[in-house]
Amino acid sequence: MRAAGYFRQTAGERGADSLARQQRAFLDYCERQGYEVAATFAEEPKVEDGAAFAQLIDFLKRPEKGFVAVVARDPAVLSDDPNTSAARYLEIESLGGRVEFMEGGEDSLATLLSAWEKGSSEGMSARVRNAMRRKAVKGEVLGRPPYGYRVGARNRLELVPEESVVVRYIFRLYLHEGIGIRLIARRLNEEGLRTRRNRPWSMVSIRDILRNRAYLGTYQRLGVRVPGTHPALVSPDDFRKVEERLNARRTNYSPRNVQPFLLSGLVVCGHCGNRMIGVSRRQSWRRRSDGAERAASYRYYQCESRTNQGVCGYHTRRAEELEEMVRQQVIDTDPRQLHGAGDDSAVLAEWQA
Repeated sequence: MRAAGYFRQTAGERGADSLARQQRAFLDYCERQGYEVAATFAEEPKVEDGAAFAQLIDFLKRPEKGFVAVVARDPAVLSDDPNTSAARYLEIESLGGRVEFMEGGEDSLATLLSAWEKGSSEGMSARVRNAMRRKAVKGEVLGRPPYGYRVGARNRLELVPEESVVVRYIFRLYLHEGIGIRLIARRLNEEGLRTRRNRPWSMVSIRDILRNRAYLGTYQRLGVRVPGTHPALVSPDDFRKVEERLNARRTNYSPRNVQPFLLSGLVVCGHCGNRMIGVSRRQSWRRRSDGAERAASYRYYQCESRTNQGVCGYHTRRAEELEEMVRQQVIDTDPRQLHGAGDDSAVLAEWQA
């Protein structure tokens, strides 16, 4: 895959080094994704004529460019105006390019729409949305194609052989072998299979695949559903059975009283280096002595690799004990020894004040 970077200093940013940071992030992104750098285009600071974007469009019009992913930091880099950003997104996609944002989710269209809904006028938004809907009605791909597919001829989805085999494998494990989502993620990871971004499989990524109607051969975007636009990977009957099983599991949950875990995302596993996440469990039992029913709730931190990917070991710490340990260490630490963001003298002055 070849990638072209587009960089622009957005409103509110200061310093020309913003472009340098974006370029550095782009190179790191390409290295992680295994992309070949095809070209980069950077708007001059404080210049709004869009010269670099025009050069990018000229580049995308070349027949020899091949299939290119256009990478930007976020939708605001395309334009400070959400509607112009959406229009530029459509223009890139119409020329056969695929837009990817380094910041946001894997779905570039969802990232764009989220930013767009926050700051655009209704009139312009409707026009841009209608343009996107017209593309969706034709079955033309908007945003990142789902795992198992790539953008092919006429901007339609076509199979990626090595990925489509994994998709069928996931459906077979869940439906025909009765294996749960966490154990499926664990098996894929143990077998050395990786996601498109070369990351371990997780419960979330497995669940997203099992619920994605694109594997029925139906393209669905912006409220538009077009069947038969691309090859299916699962039969309607099997997809229905998977959906029924997933929905049945969801109805078994009892109401939850969610309480925050102070250290979620801050604590890391000492064995694999992944984050520890907060987990709540409720357990009930009957006493042998008098037959009375008892129940208790447990809160603890557990390695995310174990929870979502089925790898690493069962490493946990009771939430109350770990949080108290951290509190005590903070109390016993001289605040001047704590790391602060920004200028050190400013941090010290703030502490003294």
